[in-house]
Amino acid sequence: MVPRSDDAIVALLAVLKTGAAYLPIDPAVPVARLEFMLADAAPIAVATTGELRQRLAGSSIPVLVIDECVVGEPAGVSLQAPRPDDIAYTIYTSGTTGAPKGVAVTHRNVTQLLETLPVGLPVGPGQVWSQWHSMVFDVSVWEVWGALLHGARLMVVPEAVAGSPQRLHDLLVTEKVSVLHQTPSAIGMLDWGGADDMAVVVAGEPCPPEVVDRWAPGRLMLNAYGPTEATIYAAISMPLSPETSPVPIGSPVRGGATFVLDGWLRPVPPGVVGELYLAGSGVGVGYMHRSGLTGSRFVACPFGRPGARMYRTGDLARYGEDGQLQYLGRTDEQVKIRGYRIELGEIQSALAELDGVEHAAVIVREDRPGDKRLVGYVTGTADPTMLRTLLGERLPQYMVPAAVVAVDAIPLTINGKLDKRSLPAPAYHDAARYREPASPVERTIADIYAHTLGLERIGVEDSFFDVGGDSISAMRVVAAINTALDVDLEVWTIFDAPSVRGLSARLNGAVSASPIAESSRTSCASVHGRGVTQVLAADLTLDKFVDVTALIANRSRRHPRGDVREILLTGATGFLGRHLVLHWLREMEHAGGTLTCLVRGSSHEDARSRLEKSFDSGDPGLMALFRRLAADRLKVVAGDKGEPLLGLEPQTWEHLAESVDLVVDSAAFVNSVLPYEELFRPNVVGTAELIRLALTAKLKPYTFVSTSDVGRQVDRSKFTEIADIREISSSRVLDAGYANGYANSKWAAEVLLREAHDMFGLPVAVFRSSMVMADTSYAGQLNMTDTISRMVLSIMATGVAPESFYQLDMHGNRQRAHFDGLPVEFVAEAIATLGSQATDGFETYHVMNPHDDGVGIDQFVDWLVEAGHPIERIGNFGIWLQRFEAGLRALPNPQRQNSVLQMLMVLKQHGQLRAPAPTCGSYAPADRFQAAVRRAKIGSGQDIPHISAPIILKYVTDLQMLGLL
Repeated sequence: MVPRSDDAIVALLAVLKTGAAYLPIDPAVPVARLEFMLADAAPIAVATTGELRQRLAGSSIPVLVIDECVVGEPAGVSLQAPRPDDIAYTIYTSGTTGAPKGVAVTHRNVTQLLETLPVGLPVGPGQVWSQWHSMVFDVSVWEVWGALLHGARLMVVPEAVAGSPQRLHDLLVTEKVSVLHQTPSAIGMLDWGGADDMAVVVAGEPCPPEVVDRWAPGRLMLNAYGPTEATIYAAISMPLSPETSPVPIGSPVRGGATFVLDGWLRPVPPGVVGELYLAGSGVGVGYMHRSGLTGSRFVACPFGRPGARMYRTGDLARYGEDGQLQYLGRTDEQVKIRGYRIELGEIQSALAELDGVEHAAVIVREDRPGDKRLVGYVTGTADPTMLRTLLGERLPQYMVPAAVVAVDAIPLTINGKLDKRSLPAPAYHDAARYREPASPVERTIADIYAHTLGLERIGVEDSFFDVGGDSISAMRVVAAINTALDVDLEVWTIFDAPSVRGLSARLNGAVSASPIAESSRTSCASVHGRGVTQVLAADLTLDKFVDVTALIANRSRRHPRGDVREILLTGATGFLGRHLVLHWLREMEHAGGTLTCLVRGSSHEDARSRLEKSFDSGDPGLMALFRRLAADRLKVVAGDKGEPLLGLEPQTWEHLAESVDLVVDSAAFVNSVLPYEELFRPNVVGTAELIRLALTAKLKPYTFVSTSDVGRQVDRSKFTEIADIREISSSRVLDAGYANGYANSKWAAEVLLREAHDMFGLPVAVFRSSMVMADTSYAGQLNMTDTISRMVLSIMATGVAPESFYQLDMHGNRQRAHFDGLPVEFVAEAIATLGSQATDGFETYHVMNPHDDGVGIDQFVDWLVEAGHPIERIGNFGIWLQRFEAGLRALPNPQRQNSVLQMLMVLKQHGQLRAPAPTCGSYAPADRFQAAVRRAKIGSGQDIPHISAPIILKYVTDLQMLGLL
């Protein structure tokens, strides 16, 4: 028990020369842990300093005070040299659960590793190695003996310097250190200036690519891996270079072996994730006095000589294309919070990538029993509240930390790893902006927020999600509010109005003066009833959403004029919406009109900025075109389809009601998992808001973008372009199936439009769109939420595809199949052109690809393979699924986020993960659509286009442009 110093090295050497093993103890170790280690290891003596002697006051173990020893002539005592298989040291590791365990390592284990150092690492006389790690971390063994056994000078970093990045930097430069060993966390805080020739070895935790990008240029940098149980390092990478992701942990050290195995101890193919096992001469003795644990972790090696053992690491790994191992986390590293499995590393990487963040860490805190929350910690200049907002734009809601805390420095343990215990508890809210609740409703809501989230108080301006709330606790809050105030609040409302004041306004009638107040009270339960599993079209009467009496009284409304001079477009920032923007801006340029886009934003300027950013895909030609067209013909208003008055000021709403000639509604909350009742407000009530606008002051033809998924619960023979949706689908089943909620919400919106047409003569054109595919003209324009973009990314990134995505025939051969997709620019032109022609009546078009040309997903993969992309075709669909899923889970962020993994898991959960029967022709009849396209001469070929190889291959180049491949 000696501080890091020259004396510690002398004491260590003295112990080894006696033939004894040494047990390093941190001088600052807590009393309970110190007592445990002394009792468990039962040492014959403790070497320490006079200053630390009092820490052993209650122990009966003999104490050797090294700074009181008298140095004289060497004693004439003959010492027996240690044998190779004698224990050299024991280091206690904490592991993930239970009491600390002492790992015993032999002289043979150590010497076999240190006999041969990595090629290129500066060793020998004239070189200087630093000892930065504490003796209780086994990398110190490498630092000390790697230097001394090869003739280099060892520079011991004083305790006071080791924890100061600036002082450590100065020492490294002054001492001209040749080799530095550090953890990635520690070296990430260190300035590299002035130490250009210093070689760097990082180990102890996963190395982020940004650390390599910063340190690797112009120097030798290695990434080493190894648990204490396998003697310091079991694998070391080749020299690292910038832009390496993921950072490999390398290949086995001399005398070692690594195996990536499945649950049955079978080797997995390269690229497939498995658990990492270590074998060879580095495998230690085991755990002192823990024979059961030793037997479970040190297991028989089926690949070596009889009696050989291997160590089960609990780490996930795979072999990369270069043959080096890639570390992918712990088998127990995924945390589960409120039913979601979450990888902390993925969130930490996303946080670290944000502007103004220097260093980041993400942990799970359980400050109240059973209440686990994600908390992020950052250093740098970024505003923590803004960081949560930005993360919310990049990660699913359940992965956004409940709080982000700014700290001066990320605390590290003496081993250079993240010190979770030293991270401060978050406040979850900003006391400086606290505003006391004023009304009884506000006080009730604030009390419920505080009680649910375990907080002392909540201000009226505090957002539920900014103070620690999430989707699960939101359900508890809404249930409590409904009980306390005897109201019928939907969970969706708290996402819409998360502050105490905003939610209170929804409840106390603050919007009652609005001409659309009744729709703010409309809910799924008020329309269909509570707890239903089936909903009826007959429930969806317009009077439940709008003031029909007032609209009937306004019989003098003007009918639509022939020319269209002002258009209101929703969903403009979406994939299809952007192309509708371009089309209508061109039309307005010729007509001298205006395109008004309803876009979410804190102000009109912010909304316009959001729309412009959606065109910034990396193609300067696209951005230049948008800016030129938008300069004189575009108006952007900040609003929200699902809000009362569309989220607009009353005068703005009234102006639009008077001036708009055509409503084009492409907005929707697209989610394949949420149930109907959660999508009811944005997708159904939101449509009613626009219907009201379309019926006010004058009739405005209504173009509605629906989905082919509406046909999921309709008899295929009845799902035509002329049928009334209320007749062919008079009822709908509500279940947890894939996209059930979304399809039903679009069905309900179509029913409301039918009602508006029958009652008021509203001209309507419904476009049931199937798969909208990539733009063929501009680079980088992909919809990363659709199946094809994600599937191309997933296949390219994993390198595996089935022989067929469809069921094989009775002879095991591929069958002819068709994929129902169309390029987005064609879809936009068709919707805009045909929608503007619908000045009376009710038109329905199936925007689908009717060509039975045998071009399906199998053909897409064929085109990718023919273009030279390395994709392995696997005959067995089930085996492919296993390898595909494993490969997706192993992808780095953000590839994994943009893959089909989440879709795969949903289908798997509902038992829908199997090869489908092949389709021939479009999903539903598209005869009227094709005839209309030909009459209007839409598209370059004046007909519905075929899908060809260039369209699919462009996905790859676009994904590469976006940095996803």
